Amino acid sequence: MDAKRTGQKQRRTIIAEGAHPVDAHVGQRIFLARKAKRMSQKILADRLGITFQQIQKYEKGKNRVSASVLYGIMCALDVPATYFFDGLGTSDRPASEANPMLAKDVKAIEPLFATRESVDLLHYYFRASLAVRKAVRSLLCIAAKEETLAS
Repeated sequence: MDAKRTGQKQRRTIIAEGAHPVDAHVGQRIFLARKAKRMSQKILADRLGITFQQIQKYEKGKNRVSASVLYGIMCALDVPATYFFDGLGTSDRPASEANPMLAKDVKAIEPLFATRESVDLLHYYFRASLAVRKAVRSLLCIAAKEETLAS
């Protein structure tokens, strides 16, 4: 029967396997911000009054983050709300064009958070203005090309 005629609510389709792409993206962004702040899952969880296992599930995109929890994470990690959605597509620009990070990309950059020097560098880079970050990227690109040519 038609749900409109019976007055019943239509049921939402639930994706049985895998995380929703937006949940996975938000989880990856939580992971990156937490690592950049040198914060453990336990410390973040304690600040939010939840378990570290719940943080793990959020970071893997297995559980959706409610607005109130996302707000708490935003405050604990000192990032704007827009940070969690950077790189996602919009209705007029698909996610494939927005170039979101893939799970393999996140695994590949985990070593960046292994040394204090790398974390400090990332921390200072993101505190700099957009113009300074662009100049730093250009400089590093030129230096890398020169290094490759010299080899």
